[in-house]
Amino acid sequence: MSSQPSVCASQVLVEMKTVKERETIPFDSTKLFQCYQSHEAIKQYLDDLLQRYSSKIEIFSCAESYEGREIRTVRICTDVKQQTRSPANRWCILIDAGIHAREWITVSVALFIVKQLLEEDAISTKNFRRFEWIILPLLNPDGYEYSREHNKMWRKTRRPLGMKNHRTCVGVDCNRNFNVAWTIGTTRFCSLLYRGERPFSERETKNVRDLFRKLRPACKFYLSLHSYAKAILYPRAYTRTLPRNWQMQQTVAEAGATAMLKATGVRYRCGSASAVLHHPVGGSSIDYAHDIEKVPVALVMEVASKGFHPPETHIQRICEESWIGIGAMVNCLAGNFRTVLKGSGTLHLR
Repeated sequence: MSSQPSVCASQVLVEMKTVKERETIPFDSTKLFQCYQSHEAIKQYLDDLLQRYSSKIEIFSCAESYEGREIRTVRICTDVKQQTRSPANRWCILIDAGIHAREWITVSVALFIVKQLLEEDAISTKNFRRFEWIILPLLNPDGYEYSREHNKMWRKTRRPLGMKNHRTCVGVDCNRNFNVAWTIGTTRFCSLLYRGERPFSERETKNVRDLFRKLRPACKFYLSLHSYAKAILYPRAYTRTLPRNWQMQQTVAEAGATAMLKATGVRYRCGSASAVLHHPVGGSSIDYAHDIEKVPVALVMEVASKGFHPPETHIQRICEESWIGIGAMVNCLAGNFRTVLKGSGTLHLR
C-alpha cells in the first residue's frame, strides 16, 4: 500500500535559505491541524515554540532513531529555566504519541496538547501549573515516516532484523518491547506484533525507559496516546489481575470519558487493558510504567477516530475532543488524589 504526504504538510514547512531568516519568520501554525505533519515539520514547529516561549519550554534531543532521526522530548512548565529543585507541589506528567507508526492522529493530538499549554496558555491554569508536562510528540519517527511515504498500515520500528524464509523482516512493535511480561509477545520476526529479540531492543523504547528513570519519583501520570478504539485503559494488559489502586485509575479515566461525553457526545469505554482488549498483551508501556517504574496512574487513551488516519478535515475536532478528556483527567488527579502525589524530587532531563 502506498501513500503520499498531503500537499498541506509541505505548505506548513517554511523553506528558508539561512538560519537568520528562519529565526525571523514565524512558523505558520494555522495549518498545523489541517493535515498530518512530517517529522521535519514537527521539528520546525517545536523550534518556533522554543523561540517564542523560551521561559516555558525546553526541547531535548534525548535519542536518535535507527535511521538517524531525532526523537524529541518537550518539557513544559511555568518556570522551565529554574535550575533548583522543583517546588514541593510540582509533579510530572509523561505523554507519548506515535508509538505505533500508523496511528497518525495520536501525533496530532500530542502537538495539540503542546499548542494548548503554550499558545493558549493552559499551563497557567491552577491544576496544570502544578505539573511539569513531558511530551514525546513522535516516539517512533522512522516508522511514522515509512507509514506516510510507503505503507499506511505500518506499525513497527524500521530496524532490519534479518532473513526468514527468503524474506527480509524489519521492525519491532514498540508496545511489546518493554520489560514487563515480555515473554508473552510473539517471536515471529515478520509479525506486526513482533516483540523484539530482547526487552528494550529498540532505541525508541530505551528512550522512554531512560525518561522514566530520570523522572523518578516525580512522574505521577503516564499517558500513552493510541487510536482508535474509543477507550481509556489502565493496567494491566498482560493479566486480568488488577493493580491495587485500580479504583483510582478507573476514577481518573472516567473523569476524562465523562467530560468528553458531556462536551461532544462521544462515548469512551473505561477499564483495564486486558478486560477491554479481551486478550493478554505483554511488554506494554503502561504496565512497565505502573509495575516497574511505580507511576501511580498509567493510562492508554485510544483516541476516538475513524481509523488510524481519519480524514484531515476531522483532525482539529478530534484533537479538541481529546484535549477535553485529557484536561479532565489531570484535573481529577490533581483535585482528588493529593496524597498520591506527595514527593516530587528533582527533574534532571539533560
